[in-house]
Amino acid sequence: MTEDGHVASFRAADAYAVEVVRAAQRIGTGRDATLLRELRRSALRCGGALVAASVAHPTSVTAKASLEAARGALAEGGYYLYLARRFGLLDARGYRALRVRQEAALKELTGLLDRSSSSVEAPEP
Repeated sequence: MTEDGHVASFRAADAYAVEVVRAAQRIGTGRDATLLRELRRSALRCGGALVAASVAHPTSVTAKASLEAARGALAEGGYYLYLARRFGLLDARGYRALRVRQEAALKELTGLLDRSSSSVEAPEP
């Protein structure tokens, strides 16, 4: 895993997380608070997992597991976005904007995982 790959992945995930939090603030706290909280949490979990991956040894199992956790959190966030759209919390434009950010972050993470998969060390017994 390269530092550049981590930076690009973090920036893409960070842009997504910032937009998710802003969208949740615009929607307000009174409407479907649980869904909005889970949407925010999934975005923030992604960022946290990326930070964990960046401090682990680049070829470690821990780094790969953290990257996979970040990708999982992003994918989960996609479902929350879908639900927010279905429940009328996001209009079509807002939904598309968030999906574009999410897809960019997923693309960066998937590329980083693909590049790192051949260099991951075997776990110690």
